[in-house]
Amino acid sequence: MENPFSYSDYVIGKAFCNRDKEQKDLIYYAQNSQNVLLYSHRRMGKTSLVHQVIHRLKKVKPLVKSVYIDLYGSLDENDFIDAVLSGLTQIETKLERLLNQMAGLKVAASIDPVTSLPTVSASIKPREKPEYLEKALTILASYSKKQKLLVVFDEFQEVAKYSEEGFEKRLRKVIQGHRNISYIFSGSQKHILIEMFDSAKRAFYKMARSYPLENIGLQDYIRWARTLFKKKGVNIDKEIISDIVERCNCQPMYIQQFLFDLWRCDTVSLTALDAIEKSILTSQRDQFIVLWNLLTQNQKKALRLLAQTGGQGIYGAEQLQSVGFNSGSVLQRALTSLVEKEILSRNGIFEFQDAMFKKWVQSLS
Repeated sequence: MENPFSYSDYVIGKAFCNRDKEQKDLIYYAQNSQNVLLYSHRRMGKTSLVHQVIHRLKKVKPLVKSVYIDLYGSLDENDFIDAVLSGLTQIETKLERLLNQMAGLKVAASIDPVTSLPTVSASIKPREKPEYLEKALTILASYSKKQKLLVVFDEFQEVAKYSEEGFEKRLRKVIQGHRNISYIFSGSQKHILIEMFDSAKRAFYKMARSYPLENIGLQDYIRWARTLFKKKGVNIDKEIISDIVERCNCQPMYIQQFLFDLWRCDTVSLTALDAIEKSILTSQRDQFIVLWNLLTQNQKKALRLLAQTGGQGIYGAEQLQSVGFNSGSVLQRALTSLVEKEILSRNGIFEFQDAMFKKWVQSLS
């Protein structure tokens, strides 16, 4: 029987665990052309949720077509425009018709050998950027005149790093007039996204409904995992699933990976989980070492302190001295920089964003 769990890419269908309320909410917002700011730290399943919603929108009425645009790694306005133009291929697969829509733009089109879909990129001079941005988004809006659209800008915080002056203002000016499109601005850098959408000084102020993504409940994981394992004829104990969720700090990607590896085991036991954890840590050791070596000494000390304490009582004199800090202000600066690097998040207390990286740091002590 094929392994139903997956961790190397986004998951949809039976491999997707719960988030029923989130799915219903996002589908409702899409059908009613409302904008959403969706955020959480990495490995929490934002992209899988978005693709699950896109998958379900194909089967419900009123029909809403979707365009998914991944902005991760984009560096400037040119990259953004290319991403939008290529995204149009998700709703217009006929290359000739798509190019007709782009008349007047200097674009290069080709067929992706993997997906067999057309890809588009533009050749843009600096002074032409405003024109190309407006044209690309106007083409997108033209499709919405006949059909409601959901447009997902994933990793939208990248936009805040573009060097082009006034880009956010120009982007908002165009899309705020789109009446038949729901935009999901999704991202993993909470502090940047909240600044972009909650500061009155920023162009996207109050442009979208804030929708922080919370943890999936333990009981939801238990029901989901037990249902899938029963198809294999295995009755997995609740305690095993609970142990996995705790080890992974509720992070869906790692939970999927543990269950994927557990599916292959002859015996479902805590001993098997120990072996899986060791295997995951071994496989990621080189990545963790590279990340560790990029940090300052104070940042390393801060991570060791968090790994030891779980984020509790970290400003106490004894705790500070245990890792070599002379003052709480030095620790605070290190923690702030680690949040900016997306290594930590702050939800009341400082926490590791990567559950396995935390375990690796703990192993250094």
